[in-house]
Amino acid sequence: MLSKTKLTDAVVARATLPPGRSEAVIWDTEVTGFGLRLRGGARTYIVAYRPGGLGRAVNTKRIRLGTPETIRTVADARKLAFAALGKVAAGGDPAKDRAEEKRRDKARVSKLLDRYEADLKRRNYVAWKMVLSVLRRRLKKHAEKDIAQLKGTDFATIIEALERAGMQGAADEFRSRCRAFLAFCQVKAKVIDSNPLYGYRRQRATRSDRLTKKRHGRALSDDEIVRVWNAAKPDTVFGRFVRFLILTGCRRGEGAGLERKMVDRTDPKKAVINLPATFVKQGRGHTIGVSDLLAALFAMCPVDARSDLMFPSARTGGPMSGWNKMTAALVKVSGVDFTFHDLRRTFRTGLSQLGIDTETAELSLGHARENLIEIYDRDNGAERVRFAFEAWSDHVDRVVKAAQIGAFG
Repeated sequence: MLSKTKLTDAVVARATLPPGRSEAVIWDTEVTGFGLRLRGGARTYIVAYRPGGLGRAVNTKRIRLGTPETIRTVADARKLAFAALGKVAAGGDPAKDRAEEKRRDKARVSKLLDRYEADLKRRNYVAWKMVLSVLRRRLKKHAEKDIAQLKGTDFATIIEALERAGMQGAADEFRSRCRAFLAFCQVKAKVIDSNPLYGYRRQRATRSDRLTKKRHGRALSDDEIVRVWNAAKPDTVFGRFVRFLILTGCRRGEGAGLERKMVDRTDPKKAVINLPATFVKQGRGHTIGVSDLLAALFAMCPVDARSDLMFPSARTGGPMSGWNKMTAALVKVSGVDFTFHDLRRTFRTGLSQLGIDTETAELSLGHARENLIEIYDRDNGAERVRFAFEAWSDHVDRVVKAAQIGAFG
């Protein structure tokens, strides 16, 4: 430690470390605890103090005020030291306050979402764009808040508002995505002690709920398929997206997150879509055969410089949103009351009606149980699945064209 001296701009400019020392402090004679720390080639103004009322029973703390490059003069630095020591005299603890300020900054919801995005990318989570889109949109109101201040009721309010609006699917998705995000905040970011959504699950369905779901879940007739297909205009992203779901039986999330690089055209005659394991609900890869009709649909999808998504939002280039409004508009135009999952049921029912065996039909949906995986790997199941997709695509093409002929014939 160097001797005390009155710090001046000239003293600071000449200050150097004594030979053989890696660190030293020049303490100011004007303000007790104020000094210039020398470490390597760096010079930093500091204040040393003991928290008020605790005397010598506690260790001395130090806080950094700034550097000669960021604080114009020693007089300015001395004023900052006075202010910090004034807080100590009033019973405060500047070092603790700064630590809390840094914690709050790191614990801001917006910053944590950025960190969560980086974590999902590092883990090669394919649907990260969709996940972050949902979280940022639903948590926008809380973006600049300290996540430790948010309680389970804050998240429950968002979920219940979606449920009251009749958006049960959106409510379930947010609950699932947010619970995973909060687990990251607890386990990896370590900014909360517990997960506010732990144990918060969708209420058990009542008998009425189950009956309603059973009534609503259905497969579309050929006539309804035609009406939805024609209403889903191929010159719009949403229209192409709906036609994709009709042809493949994919889940909404799988279609919305589909990236061009997932389409393997190594063999032009047998192009396939390879959905990675992290992308599919069952946690295993799923292969979809690209029929001629699906290939023609992909050819109508313009490349968006903002995104590699096959069906990006026209407004943002990211994953589509506003599902309920777009679907409601399509229901109104087509005259067919349906849900996205009904299109999946239609695909599965259609395969059975076309004579596709149960095992192949289940594989085509990605419902691969262990015994089906063995069949798939052992006896050329890939060709059987490709045939199933082509058969269904041909059926859709046939009924759509037959309706057109009937309309103009």
